[in-house]
Amino acid sequence: MNIAIIAMEGCYGSSLHGLIDVFVVANAYIKKHSGNKNDFFQWHFLSTTNSTIKTSNGLSMRQSIAQECDKHFDVIFIPGILYKGVHAFEVIIQQQQLFYTWLMKQHQQGAIVCANCTATFFLAESGLLDNKEATTVWWLEPLFKQRYKNITLKFEQLIIEKNNVICAGSATSHFQLGLLLLKKFVSPFIVQQTAKAMLIDTRKMLTSPEQLLSFSREHNNVLVQKAQDWIELNLSRSFKLVDLAREIATTERTLIRQFKNTLSITPSKYIQNLRVNKAKYLLEISELSLDKIIEKVGYQDRSAFTKLFTKVVGIPPMSYRRQF
Repeated sequence: MNIAIIAMEGCYGSSLHGLIDVFVVANAYIKKHSGNKNDFFQWHFLSTTNSTIKTSNGLSMRQSIAQECDKHFDVIFIPGILYKGVHAFEVIIQQQQLFYTWLMKQHQQGAIVCANCTATFFLAESGLLDNKEATTVWWLEPLFKQRYKNITLKFEQLIIEKNNVICAGSATSHFQLGLLLLKKFVSPFIVQQTAKAMLIDTRKMLTSPEQLLSFSREHNNVLVQKAQDWIELNLSRSFKLVDLAREIATTERTLIRQFKNTLSITPSKYIQNLRVNKAKYLLEISELSLDKIIEKVGYQDRSAFTKLFTKVVGIPPMSYRRQF
């Protein structure tokens, strides 16, 4: 299994080597339990320049140039780079056209292409995310939306995967990304042992807060499915049940009956749970203020939401955040 790690000027050293450490540990467990002496995962460091680069923590590296490499890779990972302001950042992402061509070719040949944190902009700039959903580091949400209007940004999701392109939002998400890649190539036992040895929080493997209610999608009720789609698209704004019913051309009474029959829950309770789950997720992965999070889950009244959150979760929102 051949992996390319792209070392760019200012890339985070923790991400550059952290993902590899996941594969190092996995290799050790594979050897232990299979008797095979060869490394299952092998990696190569590549760059987009022929100059020596320095990582964010000062490590100097000089590697082969990716766009001059004819080797086919199974996985390509681009770690985030240190952000030094919008102008400097935009110059960097606009200077990589030859690399983007190489990246596209590798993807067309079957490579899984991954990036985390600020490096998700390289995926967007290359065209690999065109007309797809993506995530990025939460504090660059405005810039991402401004530059890439044909990409649906869901920054509250830690990891999004589509058609062998994987975006991971945070600077430390390389650990969860590593486990996701392991799942594609090795047994669940090896994945579990690796996660346990490295104390990787597998709770953050969820790619969206909606997955916490994924059981609610396992049905064939078209009306309820339409309601669920509309709810998720409009979760960040305040709306009443009558608004939902009107949008999907039904009545409140019918909507309540269909939800109860299909999901054993009222639509109001379903919406509440989804709002709380999204708030929990944002409290875990972002540094957004509580007021901003409350706004993003469709509430205006901080006191009312805090009471709801405490009732559902058992502790207030800020106490919940301190656990992470």
